[in-house]
Amino acid sequence: MKATVKNKNKNASRKNNNNVDSNLVTLDQLTLIAAILGLIVSGIGLYVAWKQFNNNDPNYNESEDINLLR
Repeated sequence: MKATVKNKNKNASRKNNNNVDSNLVTLDQLTLIAAILGLIVSGIGLYVAWKQFNNNDPNYNESEDINLLR
């Protein structure tokens, strides 16, 4: 009877290990997705900043922006 109990415990611990492993894989996948999304967002931010920095519009007047902030 003890052998049966030991086998059940081993199987239960293996199932728990498999659950932990699958949770870690899922967590790794989510981390990778979050990193990719972070790179995309930072790229968009750099693009917008670059476009504003290189704004060569002759009708653009910085004093209008300063007056809005006061």
